[in-house]
Amino acid sequence: MTPSLPQASHAHAWQGHASWCVAQAHLDLPAFLATWHAWTLDPQRPRHLHVLAHCHTAESVHAACRAAVADPMGLAQQVADQCWGLLPGMHRLRFAQGHVTLTLCIGDSPEFAELLRQHPTGPCMPPANLGPETDRTVTLIGSGISGAGTARALAERGWQVTVLDAGHAPAAGASGLPVGVIAPHTSHDDSAVSRLTRAGVRLMRHTLQTWLTEGTDWSPTGVLERRLPGKTRRGGVPLSWLNEHAEVAQDWTHKAPPPAPDDAYWHAKGAWLRPAQLVRALLDHPNIRWQGHAKPDALKHVTSHPDGTGIGDTTPNAASWQVLQAGTVLAEARRVVVAAGPGSAALVATATTDGSSPRINPLRGQISWGLMADFPKGTPWPATPVNGNGAFVHSVPTEDGPAWFVGSTYDRLQTEALLLDSDHADNFARLQALDPDTATTLAPLFATVGSDSPRVRGWAGVRCGVHDRLPMTGRVHNAPEGLYLNTAMGSRGLTLALLCGELLAAQWHGEPLPVEARLAKFLEAARFKPKAEQ
Repeated sequence: MTPSLPQASHAHAWQGHASWCVAQAHLDLPAFLATWHAWTLDPQRPRHLHVLAHCHTAESVHAACRAAVADPMGLAQQVADQCWGLLPGMHRLRFAQGHVTLTLCIGDSPEFAELLRQHPTGPCMPPANLGPETDRTVTLIGSGISGAGTARALAERGWQVTVLDAGHAPAAGASGLPVGVIAPHTSHDDSAVSRLTRAGVRLMRHTLQTWLTEGTDWSPTGVLERRLPGKTRRGGVPLSWLNEHAEVAQDWTHKAPPPAPDDAYWHAKGAWLRPAQLVRALLDHPNIRWQGHAKPDALKHVTSHPDGTGIGDTTPNAASWQVLQAGTVLAEARRVVVAAGPGSAALVATATTDGSSPRINPLRGQISWGLMADFPKGTPWPATPVNGNGAFVHSVPTEDGPAWFVGSTYDRLQTEALLLDSDHADNFARLQALDPDTATTLAPLFATVGSDSPRVRGWAGVRCGVHDRLPMTGRVHNAPEGLYLNTAMGSRGLTLALLCGELLAAQWHGEPLPVEARLAKFLEAARFKPKAEQ
């Protein structure tokens, strides 16, 4: 007979709380499984269960998984399936559609002891300014990956979310690209960007597995990356990945074996996805209301209405935020999160005390694509997506049939999503360096660009970024309380946007952050404020 899990001791204490934390100074996997099991059975359970556990090595986690007793619900196997790539640092494993998390702190960083001290076993303690759940309303401006991910993270925590977008449908901007690739960044010093992208890839893969259809909306193919001459970042991996951490590092990235070129690396957890499908899935929640054709041009902080009350509240002087378009109120809520891509800075400037806003730069990109049906069966193609200076992906489902895609370009001068023949030429030149054999195959089609019957199609969109190429997530420092940013994803939106949305939600609710606190600081929206204000 398969033994059942023991009952957890928290089951009654957590009732009535929105989120609950369990701190383990040393990983106790049976206790985690028992707590998860009890959470599953309790109709009065908290929405979110966070378990933090310190582990000295990845091997100690694997040993705990091997020793775990099989259970009827298969919980132990679910944990074992996610225990890959446990390099030193924090790794958040997600279960039950993200409502149960096990955050493994691998190694001996002093930061882990501080994390356990800040989040002892008991209810997560939100900041005092959060307000009662009945008052939690928020307006999200923008429904790309960033806006949709943030909306979903907040809706799952009980917020009533209104999402405004200029388009006629979600993902009408840069997140409407037909296909994208996720892969971790690597560097010799395992930089903050490298660590953040690993956390982002882990979260994105969980989300794709949970909400999308594999093979149609996404595919866990892995990604081959070329480190081509002339790139600003040549990359590489830390020496420890070749020595003491070689086994777990293999789960993430390693030199690609022949016949791959010598400059190629293999990202085992890379994948392609269709971002618009993900955006629609994230917005499909009863607490989210989407409104299109909305083009807000101003934000207004309102301390009270003429009758002396704030929105949704009978308390005089209760503050709220109005989102305006040509003087008309589109939405009103306790908080606003601006995720409007290149338009974010202008909106924020209407609400700051000095009229300033962060410098967010537009970055236009164009993808070239066509149909697989243009080639005979048996035409050789790369086994997986190839990334580097642009990317190549093939056999992606579209309304017109399976398709190939190459790109994208990087245009810092053009701010409109125009289709340009010159960009098709740029994409073809990139492909010639990235995968010469595939470029030879596609050459006859690219030769038709500019003719009366072109056989290469295009898509263009405008992303945005800041000079350090990291997102801006968090409160706008020189505006009244309640205004936040989650934007400037640059070229890493598919990898980091969901992580940033989860980070913002965790900060609002006093939950354990999804990454180390020192890494979260690299994403702070206020990191560019004058030193005198820091």
